[in-house]
Amino acid sequence: MKKAAKQIAVFSGCVIKDGCVLMVLRNEKECPKAHLKWEFPGGKVNFGETPEKSVAREILEETGVVIKIKKLLPFVQTSYWEYEWGVQQTLCLVYLCNFVRQRKILKDHHVEKIDWIRIDEVLKLPTLPGTKEVLNLAIKFN
Repeated sequence: MKKAAKQIAVFSGCVIKDGCVLMVLRNEKECPKAHLKWEFPGGKVNFGETPEKSVAREILEETGVVIKIKKLLPFVQTSYWEYEWGVQQTLCLVYLCNFVRQRKILKDHHVEKIDWIRIDEVLKLPTLPGTKEVLNLAIKFN
């Protein structure tokens, strides 16, 4: 039987504050290549939602951080993820965001850990594809 294939667009936010970057450690055991890798918070766009609203909502849901969109970074990451049900192609675009304030963090089952990590330390961590390239762009445009 042929496995399923689907494509999704994901929008994330790179939030830099006081020399640190807001990062989440992904909890996705059903996708071993992505499990326990650091990434920028973000997610799928809901029907009728703009990418900007999606990023703000996802960052708030995953981290409790309220942000303001600064600009869309000139980078698109295309990744392919293997699951038991099939393969998923993910197109990821990232916004550079400003920190506004911290709210109460709600537990998201796809997030193992949330942390503000020094920029130089992020470059040493296991991250999802494109994360380090996006961070370098964010530093340039910040």
